[in-house]
Amino acid sequence: MPKPEELRLTEFGSEDSDYEDDIFNSSIIHNYNKKQQRCTRTRLFGSIMLSLTILLAVIVVSLSLYSLNKDPCHLPSGRLPGTIIPGHYDIWINPDLNTLNFSGKVDISIEVLNSTSCIILHSLNQNITHVKVKNEAGDILPSKEHITDSENEFLKIPLKEKLQKGKISLLVHYNGVITEGLKGFYRSYYTTKTNETRVVAVTQFEATYARHAFPCFDEPAYKATFSIVLIRDTSHTALSNMPEESSSVLENGNVEVRFQKTVKMSTYLVAFMIVDFSYREATTSSNKLIRVWSRADTHDQTVYALECAVKIMQYYEKTFGIPFPLPKQDLVAVPDFNSGAMENWGLITYRETSILYDPEETSSAFKRRVVSVIAHEMAHQWFGNLVTMEWWNDLWLNEGFASYMEYVASDIVEPDMDMQMYLQKNGMQRALSADSFSNSHPISNKEANSVVTIAEMFDAISYRKGACIIRMLNQVLGDKVFFEGIHSYLSKYEYSNAVQQQLYDAVNETTASYISPPIDIGRFMNTWTLQMGYPVITVKRQGGIVNISQSKYKFADSTEISSPLGYIWEVPIWYRTDKAPETMVWLVKESTTISLPSTTEWIILNTNARGFYRVNYETDNWKKIINILLTNHKTFSKVDRMKIIDDLTSISQIKPEVDVTWALQAAKYLKNEENMYTLTGVLTSLSRIFGKLSVLKEYQYLVRRYYLSVLEPVITRIGMAPKPDEPFTVSMFRGEVLSLAAQYGHEECIEYALRLYKEHKETGKDVDANLYSFVYETVATNGTVEQWNEVLQEYKTETLQSKQRYLMKALASSTNMDIIRKMLEFTLDDNTIKQQDARIFLMYISIGSYDANLITWDFLRQKWEFFYQKYGTTNSGFDVLLESVIGQFYKQHDLEEVRIFFGNKSELGSAEHGVKKGLEAAYHRQKWLQLNRDKVVSWLEKNFP
Repeated sequence: MPKPEELRLTEFGSEDSDYEDDIFNSSIIHNYNKKQQRCTRTRLFGSIMLSLTILLAVIVVSLSLYSLNKDPCHLPSGRLPGTIIPGHYDIWINPDLNTLNFSGKVDISIEVLNSTSCIILHSLNQNITHVKVKNEAGDILPSKEHITDSENEFLKIPLKEKLQKGKISLLVHYNGVITEGLKGFYRSYYTTKTNETRVVAVTQFEATYARHAFPCFDEPAYKATFSIVLIRDTSHTALSNMPEESSSVLENGNVEVRFQKTVKMSTYLVAFMIVDFSYREATTSSNKLIRVWSRADTHDQTVYALECAVKIMQYYEKTFGIPFPLPKQDLVAVPDFNSGAMENWGLITYRETSILYDPEETSSAFKRRVVSVIAHEMAHQWFGNLVTMEWWNDLWLNEGFASYMEYVASDIVEPDMDMQMYLQKNGMQRALSADSFSNSHPISNKEANSVVTIAEMFDAISYRKGACIIRMLNQVLGDKVFFEGIHSYLSKYEYSNAVQQQLYDAVNETTASYISPPIDIGRFMNTWTLQMGYPVITVKRQGGIVNISQSKYKFADSTEISSPLGYIWEVPIWYRTDKAPETMVWLVKESTTISLPSTTEWIILNTNARGFYRVNYETDNWKKIINILLTNHKTFSKVDRMKIIDDLTSISQIKPEVDVTWALQAAKYLKNEENMYTLTGVLTSLSRIFGKLSVLKEYQYLVRRYYLSVLEPVITRIGMAPKPDEPFTVSMFRGEVLSLAAQYGHEECIEYALRLYKEHKETGKDVDANLYSFVYETVATNGTVEQWNEVLQEYKTETLQSKQRYLMKALASSTNMDIIRKMLEFTLDDNTIKQQDARIFLMYISIGSYDANLITWDFLRQKWEFFYQKYGTTNSGFDVLLESVIGQFYKQHDLEEVRIFFGNKSELGSAEHGVKKGLEAAYHRQKWLQLNRDKVVSWLEKNFP
């Protein structure tokens, strides 16, 4: 692995001391004498430095020549040279699930584009036993000893004679290991209801892990077709991207399964597995076979996923105007899976919580997750699979589109879930928050060139911000023009690769027929993809003239990173007033003006949060908006109500003229808020204030009073007990509201949870799925140690992963520090906390309290080598964990401790970015407390005595 750039950490809170050189306090004569001595020394020093420079140059050249002689296939970068490209792979894999070893061979048909004396492709952790190169006529081409370059993950084959343009083939025999990790070709296991442990083998190749399973050209632009053969025993099933073509029984009784040839695709989309799962199937209106696979004990939980998959595929085929190109689509629930799901073409893999649904035992929140993740991965079959980004810097072309379409398609399948509001809460809010810091990055990031930096691209910017700017484009163009442009893009580049400009060009060609004057889509979108961050739109009014200006959202002392576009965005401004309906204008430079009737009382911008920006008003307009929220909140839409307070809490962090307590005043209206997304979205925004203040124990009683004043009217309105035929969003969010109230000491909620738990233990009556998390968290927090141990035993025996997740969260909510230390040790044993869940469990523990976070930090330091080796080199979410833990600090000595610890690490892998972001968040937490603590405390004491 290439060594990552050395981590540069800022020493937060320190000030540069005034320093005076003693020379400037000396006499002129003393200075003159010193100057003469320095001149002599300077000449001598210059001669020495010149000699050292020449010597260093000789050494560098010598080392370079030595390196070239030692490795004649030396590459100046970690990218494939492009002299040869694959056309087709024949892959043969023979796994042994007992020894967790496998043997393999790959025969690659290659086209030579430019003369070369080396064949270079990717390979890692494989024992290469045989290499043979042939020309188009089948003659063997003599080669030298192959080179395994583990550092750069290459297999290099020097040839004795240069290859000329034409066709060749490369045959490689090798042995490998079915890994214990969650990448490449890896082992997954589960326990049946009869307590039998079963082992299966599955793949996860995105982003750079296909090379772990077979030698290949493992970059997205090197598309090819694949013919895959798997060996299985008679008790297992073999699956791959395409349907089975044939099978035959071998002499040893095993079965050789041959799959149909794939369409042209990238290596990271190849998938295969050996499993003992069962399935249910259906066909779409276009006669495409859909199958959902899972372990046999969960077969009944695949009904909903199959229904969703059929509806979503039919919707996408109609909306994109392009049929799904494969004969079948398998969806597989994998017991051990790092992320939510993976879009392998024709063989999508899922974490069980993202696809299994039991109507009696699965909460509404997980039901929503199932439909949204299926919609996301199926969107990838067009965005990412059919048309693939040319390189990982444009990952958003895959993930941004899939993330946006998951809300659109889910809204069609399940309109009661109100997925467009979920986009605002889960997408817009979180993306803006992530993009506020200087350690963010542009959506299209040219620095994604190493395995580590590629892994860093799988974040909220590529996914959530990508979704939000695509939605903004959709809102500008309208559905008809937008989807026609998307159809043109997909049709033009199907089975190939694209860069973002090619998307813009395709959409531009479509808009020219509909929009006059035409919009330069590329110019507009580049302002959002080529620069990090987002604008704050400032609104100032003088009579009937309104000045609208833009500036980058930026903390006062953040490091400014230059932008090729000077941090000027092309911004579509949607606005409305008390006198006029919604209107749109463009802000394409630093400022512009609009005219309003002089009798206009108020104005709001970015109506329904269509644009990816925040809005700041003058004090008078802010106060009018807040007053309307308190007196007639339905004047504003449910989206606007959430966005107004989100903007207030965020802008108050960077604009001193926006009082932080205005958001607290505005949020008093929540006692009348009926939309559960808006309610919980506003509570999320308020956490910017209370999440910082509540680390100070002496003020936690004030935070408690505020939250209970907001939540008690909501609880009275929706009730504690579920009701038949109530809105989906009420049943989904009730548990979240009750949990928060119990967390802040709401006695009736605590008593209700303890009563439901007691009833469950005494009578066996199941706790309602939507109250399950609330009940068990409350018991683990407020109950006895014996009850906590009961929850632990339920976790160990529970087989439904969605309930396991809730139990895990409940266990982590304990306030007993001895129990917390015990739980941390669980993460070292995959048999107690699965590897896929360890990072999540650690995060649950750390966010419980400031003390719990300190203990978690100490534990991570003590076990650093263990966690780094297991998670530090992949996109496993390890960086997110570190960002969360470090970001909660506010004391200077804690920050100094972090700086020293990581400053002594030579390599941080995927953890580096998380450390940087965590330190930046901690620094701003520290500054916020210095500036706002007294103001917020004073307001709370006055309003909630």
